[in-house]
Amino acid sequence: MPETVSFDRAAEFYDETRGFPAGEEGKIAEVIAQTGNLHSASRVLEVGVGTGRIALPLAERVRLLAGVDISSAMLRRLRSKPGSAHVVTAQASADALPLPAGQFDCAVAVHVFHLIPTWKQVIAELARTLRPGARLVHCWSRQDAVTRQLWDVWRATIPDDHVMNVGVAWEDNETFLPAMGWEAITEVVEHRYAHDLAPAVFLDRLRRRVWSQTWRLSDAQIERGAATLEAFIKATYADPDAPMRVTSGFLAQAYMRPG
Repeated sequence: MPETVSFDRAAEFYDETRGFPAGEEGKIAEVIAQTGNLHSASRVLEVGVGTGRIALPLAERVRLLAGVDISSAMLRRLRSKPGSAHVVTAQASADALPLPAGQFDCAVAVHVFHLIPTWKQVIAELARTLRPGARLVHCWSRQDAVTRQLWDVWRATIPDDHVMNVGVAWEDNETFLPAMGWEAITEVVEHRYAHDLAPAVFLDRLRRRVWSQTWRLSDAQIERGAATLEAFIKATYADPDAPMRVTSGFLAQAYMRPG
């Protein structure tokens, strides 16, 4: 079985290269707060808390926010940020939470289930730590069309067993929890945001192994995919270095545990 993906190697560049751009944190925290029915008395657990991009603005809206992550480097980055005193952190695996049962009003999981091969145990642990009637807010992203195309061109050169997620597949984001008996109690809520994307920057980040799905690949595999993508970019874009304005989405949905 593959190992859970740790982001120790990405701690220093994570905030600048992942998902939504700076300035969207507060809006995304509000989406999570509304989806999770959170308020000033809520006790919240976030698994895969990372550098606190979600936790720090969310902590301002609740009584307690506890964050767990397997990466010590990511947690150090979180603790170095203003407002980090409002987030209680612990280094631990999400499939073995060092937390008592029935303590939290809501659990939040953002972009984590695809990184953990023991994701079913993670879900069981979240169910254990939630009080009766509490919610699990699952969050994922919708890529813009340009980014999806660039990824598809690159992935076509890599063997399937090297690019597959170690945990939940991205295409199953809206179905894996109901398949385990969890009840969706809200619709999917989407926060859309605009950001700039230059194809040449995307290619450079692939070559520098910025994204976790490149970490299991050999240098030869990386370069083969990068060369194919570079040829595609040169044939498709007049100026690969020119940023394009694209729109992506941050999605959230709340669930209640079986029974």
